[in-house]
Amino acid sequence: MAEYQSITSRKINNRIFSRILYFFPIQLVFLHVKRNHILLLFWLLLFLYITGNLGVGFGIDTLFLAPIYMGEISYLSYIIMGFSLGGFIMAFHIYSYILFSRDFKFLATLSRPFLKFCLNNMLIPVLFVGLYVYQIFKFLSIEELIPSLKILGYVISLLLGLFVFYMLSILYFIQFNKNVFVISGKTETYYDDLGNNKVKESNFIKTKKNTRVNVDKNTWRVDTYMSSLYSISLARNTDHYEKELIQKVFTQNHINASIFELVLIVSFLLIGLLRDISWFNIPAGASIFLLFTLLIMLFSVFYSWFKGWTLTLLILCAVGFNYLSNKWDLFQFRNYAYGINYEYKPKYNHESLYNIQNNGSSINNSIKENIEILTNWSHKNKSSARPKMVFINTSGGGLRSALWTVHVLSYLDSMTNNQLFQNTHLITGASGGMIGASFYREEYLKNNIDSVVPNYTHMKQKVSKDLLNPLAFSIATTDMIYRFKSFNDGNYSYTKDRGWFFEKKLVDNLGCFKDKRLSDYIIPEYESQIPMMIFSPSIVNDGRRLLISPQNLTFLCHLDTTIFGNNIAYENLEYKSLFKNNNPLNLRVTSAIRMNATFPYILPMVLLPTEPKIEVMDAGLRDNLGLSTSISYIENFKHWINKHTSGIIIIQIRDKERKTTMKDKQSGSLLSKLFTPLTNVYKNFLKIQDYKHDEILNNLKKSYNGDVHYIEFALKEGSSDEISMSWHLTSKDKKQIYEQLYTEENQKSVEKVSNLLLH
Repeated sequence: MAEYQSITSRKINNRIFSRILYFFPIQLVFLHVKRNHILLLFWLLLFLYITGNLGVGFGIDTLFLAPIYMGEISYLSYIIMGFSLGGFIMAFHIYSYILFSRDFKFLATLSRPFLKFCLNNMLIPVLFVGLYVYQIFKFLSIEELIPSLKILGYVISLLLGLFVFYMLSILYFIQFNKNVFVISGKTETYYDDLGNNKVKESNFIKTKKNTRVNVDKNTWRVDTYMSSLYSISLARNTDHYEKELIQKVFTQNHINASIFELVLIVSFLLIGLLRDISWFNIPAGASIFLLFTLLIMLFSVFYSWFKGWTLTLLILCAVGFNYLSNKWDLFQFRNYAYGINYEYKPKYNHESLYNIQNNGSSINNSIKENIEILTNWSHKNKSSARPKMVFINTSGGGLRSALWTVHVLSYLDSMTNNQLFQNTHLITGASGGMIGASFYREEYLKNNIDSVVPNYTHMKQKVSKDLLNPLAFSIATTDMIYRFKSFNDGNYSYTKDRGWFFEKKLVDNLGCFKDKRLSDYIIPEYESQIPMMIFSPSIVNDGRRLLISPQNLTFLCHLDTTIFGNNIAYENLEYKSLFKNNNPLNLRVTSAIRMNATFPYILPMVLLPTEPKIEVMDAGLRDNLGLSTSISYIENFKHWINKHTSGIIIIQIRDKERKTTMKDKQSGSLLSKLFTPLTNVYKNFLKIQDYKHDEILNNLKKSYNGDVHYIEFALKEGSSDEISMSWHLTSKDKKQIYEQLYTEENQKSVEKVSNLLLH
């Protein structure tokens, strides 16, 4: 009796174990791991994004955890995030259903088979949503300093958006989702009797003549499934169902799912075409959800049509598209500098560059004009017999560098009775730092003209506004589609893309630069109303630097051919001289700023009208602080500067402090050692520039007879509170930037600047 009870107990335990192991949601996860690596890759990326394990240095986690819509974090922004997440989850269900449904024949016998499949396929999405909600609470309370009750409202808004999308999806699939009973016109009882009654089964087979019941041995085993949110049912045996009928059910449901996908894709692209309207500029995190959704849906549509040929066809399409992009302009995605003429194409070769750089009259004129500018600077500072001349170098680093630059400049001006900008002659640098410096200079000019006291708090609020949302949305909705729209700038027409959108958002955020051209700064710079500013984007094709300024800078690009000969390699090229027939001074100042801040992939490289074509990108590629430009300028006019000033002050505004320590690279995993040569070059990129900067500063002190004061302002780095290098800043990021000015090192620098300018 005991043995019988033991055997019975083991059978019951085995049955319970098998029903748990072969529970439909669990089996779907196993199947995803085995065969659905593309979808799992999307999920992996999202998990890494929201947990801050990928892209945190660029602020990607903030896009999901603190979404911005219409310039602020709001309940509506979280509703949009939830709605977009719902679209991604539904795309995940659709693709999984198209890929896996034929492995689970019992689905064809269920009422509303696709919706039942979605219910059982929710394990991964539920885990993600749960972790997502937790990360939102954690991030908003720590990084954005938002009260818990308000965070709860944001989470409810997120879930509401998710629920709304799901309800819309359910309404569609309830109407069109069919099973074997609907398609065959027979009842569920008929097939149950067919399975239990051997006579009926025999008669059924006879009526099918040469057809027999097909038992698919490759069908994935499932014992139990979720029939609703609150109930679990046994999976129905489908051996006695006609194979053709089951296939017809799945085919019909696949068609319905594909139609749903196509509607979403078209709607998504229409939103992209309307992105000029601020209401359609959804949060950047939602844009990423939409981008992933679009990719999944396109792939699933391909799979539903071409099955096993899908991957082959996609590879062929990619190869074909790449070939066409090299042959037809229609498939070439180019970005332009707005305001210049692209019809005329100057030669870009050694001979033409040699002639430009060695034009004697141009060199002499540029030296003469800059001497006049220096003289005007001296007259402006005539209150002091021999004033100090200030050169400002500011580093790249996204919005953190832009805000840090404005914060430092405004603080120094307030501490020196506005003597800092009064004494500043030249500003150079890269990326975000030059955005902040350009904005500060523009406000300085405007306030002087209007005799208005500057509102530094308002300026810092403007420069720290989000710039990432329009860029991410532009990428997600594809510049490829949107670029067929164009806009006119005077007599010239250009296509719209995320570069255009970036400039538009920059103007909106800062409230200035609208329709401003390089030509607008000729007189203010010449008369020394404002400091000169030189942008120096890097030419991708050969690594040269393109010096952009409304003033003549030929002297900065000339090298003595008696030393180097005709095979001289020019590092610097002057924009005005190279494009003298392309209306160069009509260039929008926002385009000059953008060319100087074109971080790879985030912003498109800018094509310039030469033959052969050249493209430019971030100035930080060659000189993240612009120090080499400042030193070259000083070297050319060192005698005048020494005669008319009491010394030079070089102020560097760095978004990262100098690193003087070295990490041990001997340890590490085999994989990390494999990539060490590449990662070391990338990690030491700015260090290499620092080495060069220290060398040229040392050489300047040897060649220049006057005083040279080097003063540094730097944001400290910390492993736990590093500010992301992004076009988006959190409330905590801004707070940290403001506080950094009061560190001991930076306060010593403030004191040094004050003493030099006021005494």
